[in-house]
Amino acid sequence: MYLLDHPLVLFFVTCLALLLAHELGFCLRGLAKDRDSKEWEKQVHETRNQIALLLSLLLGFAMSMAVSRFDERKKLVVDEANAIGTVYLRATMQAEPIRSRAPALLSAYVDARIAIFDKNDEERERQDAVEDSRRIQDALWAGAVTAAQQSQTPIVAIYAQALNEMIDLDSERVAAVLNRIPADIWALLALLSVLTSVVVGYGQRHRSMLATFVPVLMVAIAVSLIADLDTPTSGFIRIDQQSLKSLSAQLHT
Repeated sequence: MYLLDHPLVLFFVTCLALLLAHELGFCLRGLAKDRDSKEWEKQVHETRNQIALLLSLLLGFAMSMAVSRFDERKKLVVDEANAIGTVYLRATMQAEPIRSRAPALLSAYVDARIAIFDKNDEERERQDAVEDSRRIQDALWAGAVTAAQQSQTPIVAIYAQALNEMIDLDSERVAAVLNRIPADIWALLALLSVLTSVVVGYGQRHRSMLATFVPVLMVAIAVSLIADLDTPTSGFIRIDQQSLKSLSAQLHT
């Protein structure tokens, strides 16, 4: 969804929706017959606290999901950099033509992997980088297959194993990008946020800027932060590609 991929837009939309919900609750209070009764106010406040508690628990649960997925994506960057470095080192132990061709291919491969997840690249550039990445994988694997057919030595075997792990990490990173917080949780968050704002407005005797805007801002900030952590290719919080960039600098030199 567009909103979940653009946390700043989600923040303003959430603020607007919750303010409207709060205003709706305040207007509904005027229709209540027992609004001046202390027992009525006690029931409204208890209902508000119960919904707010459930909302806070769900926000904490969603935050833990987003953080765990963010940490997993960070770990995969380091794992992929280590896997590519291992392939490079083992390629230098191989016979020709792998020993001369593989380093250049791996250098280009690292640059392609950085471009896929770089926040400065456009979508078309990312797609071109994905195609380059797959093409280089095919070229490296074809070289390993040829070497294995010519000479089935342990050195060739460990090179093929390292290359296979590198290719597997490509699939793992793609799966990590697609592993987002389920839409059902977002729908429940939206429902509870709106209900909380309605009940808060319903329980107010008079309009209050502090009581109106502070809860709205707190929920909007929390929801936007969760969406930002859960958005791997856009937003403000991005996965650091420093491990791959450092490896790229080493391979180019």
